[in-house]
Amino acid sequence: MPLSKQLSDEQKDQTLDWLESTVLNHPEYGREVKRILKKVDARIQFPEIEAEDVIEVKTKAQEEKLEKFLQDQKDKENKAWIDGERRKARDSGFVTEEQQPEFEKWMTDNHMGNYQIAAKYYHDEVMRPAEPTNYAEVRGIQLPSHKGLFENPNKWGRDEAYRAISDMERAKRGRE
Repeated sequence: MPLSKQLSDEQKDQTLDWLESTVLNHPEYGREVKRILKKVDARIQFPEIEAEDVIEVKTKAQEEKLEKFLQDQKDKENKAWIDGERRKARDSGFVTEEQQPEFEKWMTDNHMGNYQIAAKYYHDEVMRPAEPTNYAEVRGIQLPSHKGLFENPNKWGRDEAYRAISDMERAKRGRE
């Protein structure tokens, strides 16, 4: 025999009062108990729980929309920044439009993150002129061996400049 049949009406009222005042209105577990009761029997209705569910669904939908919007904005900003960096690298003259895909692969392979610095390195390293193949025809550079050049290059340069100016002034006076 069910317990409800064994209790008097007064005992049933007291039990229901206790359930409502103690269990269903418990600050920590009340909502959880109401949700469990609603799962057990769909006919049981708690308006505050249903309102919370509706608000939760709407809030979650709004948060997802906001997250998607923020991610889209971030993606746009990142794309605009990367496009600007690419344009600066091309404008520097070190990389052309046609070289861009190869250049970016080179950047990735060499773990370079700055387009301008990478463009200069790429140009200096990858695009440098080829070594000469006709070594017999290549003449070496002859360094000047003027007295004082290597001891004090600044003084030597200044003296040579003064000498050149003096020579020009003498030549000018000689023509007059």
